[in-house]
This record gives sequence, structure tokens and C-alpha cells, in this order.
Amino acid sequence: MIKQLLSFLLPVLFLLACQVSEEEKINQMVNRRQEALQKKDLSLYLSCISRAYQDKEEDFSGLEKRIDGYFKTFDRIAYSTWDRSVEIEGNTATVIQQFYLETEKGEKKKGYSGKEALFFKKEGKEWKIIKGL
Repeated sequence: MIKQLLSFLLPVLFLLACQVSEEEKINQMVNRRQEALQKKDLSLYLSCISRAYQDKEEDFSGLEKRIDGYFKTFDRIAYSTWDRSVEIEGNTATVIQQFYLETEKGEKKKGYSGKEALFFKKEGKEWKIIKGL
């Protein structure tokens, strides 16, 4: 009896251990955004953003134009984050993190640092940014 129970429980526990947590999925999306900024890859960047994105007066289309403009303007973009916290409530989440952004155009370099809050919503199996950029 115990042998049968163990033969059932062990595979179930193994599958549960292999599943990626929701927090890890959000972290992966934030890391994908960071990669997109550094590679200046607009399609990769937009894959992190919800089509329902709305922040102040900017929607998805406006954000797309703004980011595309940055990618075309700067020769190099370096972006790093640390001290990240993730808070999940149902199908929404908030990420708060410190960041450093450095842009380069020709010989000119500018650096910016601060704290940002990114707001996520779960869309299907993926978490997408809906506000905060």
C-alpha cells in the first residue's frame, strides 16, 4: 500500500517541483525587457507589453513609437536592475526595482538611475506590462 502511494506521489511531487512559479514568470518577463533594451530589439520589447497598455496619456501604439524612437536615436543602451520586489494579487502584479539606464550617442553618454514600478496583468499564461513605463 505504501509502495503504491509513493509510486503515485513521487511523480506528482516531481512535476510540481518543475513548474515555474508565477513570481519567476514575472522575473523572466522583466529580464526579457532588459535584454530587449540592451539589444535595441523592438519586437522583443513589445512582447513584454500588453496590447491594453495605458499609462497617463500613452497607449500601446504611443509606447511603441516612443521606444522605437529611442532605439533609433541611441547608439547604445545599457540597462540594469537590482533590489527587485514582486507582489502578486490574483491576476495582477507589481514589480518595484532600482534601475540604472545609460544611453550613448556618438561620444555623449548619459546615465539615469532611480526606482521604477511596473504593473503587470496575467494574459493567458503570460504576464504582460500594463502600466509604468
